[in-house]
Amino acid sequence: MVERKEGLDFFTAIRRRRSIREFTGEKIPDEDIERIIDTARYAPSPENFQNVRYILIRKDQDLKRTIADISQEASGELFGSAPYELTQGRLWYMPESRRPATFKDMRDGSLFRYPEKSDSLIVCCASESYHDSPLIYPNEYFGSVTLGMAIQSMWTAASTLGYGVGYQAFPVMEPRRAEYICDEIGIPRLWKPISVLCIGVPIKPLRMVGPSRWPLEGFFFEERWGNPYLRIAFRK
Repeated sequence: MVERKEGLDFFTAIRRRRSIREFTGEKIPDEDIERIIDTARYAPSPENFQNVRYILIRKDQDLKRTIADISQEASGELFGSAPYELTQGRLWYMPESRRPATFKDMRDGSLFRYPEKSDSLIVCCASESYHDSPLIYPNEYFGSVTLGMAIQSMWTAASTLGYGVGYQAFPVMEPRRAEYICDEIGIPRLWKPISVLCIGVPIKPLRMVGPSRWPLEGFFFEERWGNPYLRIAFRK
């Protein structure tokens, strides 16, 4: 079991957050996992419906391996027939020397086997039929939006504690596979698995510098579309 680390401050954790796909397989203290998953309860939802649920998987290694198998198979189907020359633009943020090897791992699916080495898998589920939400909110994405905010909370909490997190949609993005996952872990049909969050001890220290991001002015406009946000440092 890893020793508990001193946590990062919130804003540092946000900036250092990375998608981690390599874990040591070490056990994380139960107290840390509970602190991480408890943050999901406080995510906002329309009229406090709380129309999200989670399945925490830690002990069932066979199930972790099955989810890794599904992820690898799905990745192979998605990327396996795509020529590198037509898809290398997906990896624009990566040094060019690393792209061929990474794309090979995407094509054979090995890049997405990390659920089996995670300490914890969290199958994240949402419902559009829970309570009376379809009558009030016909938008079918409310459950997913609520879930996204909860995932961000858990991810930031894990990063704050020094753990790595990887996001997986492959196990549930195709209906046949999603149905299989539902049957394996008993998810009722009114609930839909949206994603799988993988939490573990990263093999490598979290990188200080990650893929480049658009500047703030590229993300935010002021008052009207096309009017770039002006940073305080550049205001007169």
